Amino acid sequence: MDYLRRFAAFLYDFLVGDAWELFVGPIVVLAIAWLAVSAGVSAGLVGAGMVVGVIVVAAISVAAGLRQAR
Repeated sequence: MDYLRRFAAFLYDFLVGDAWELFVGPIVVLAIAWLAVSAGVSAGLVGAGMVVGVIVVAAISVAAGLRQAR
């Protein structure tokens, strides 16, 4: 059982690490894109929205990193 606990801790550290927003952000962007495609929004608009979403997630991560550095 200890093996599973250590493996879960490794996966968390590997996937999330210090920047949880870089793990959760793209998942949220993909979920919103999936909902938009399901609602019938054009593919070009969904693609542009995904690009904007990834840029916003990156900006949030940089801002959080700068806040921690102070």
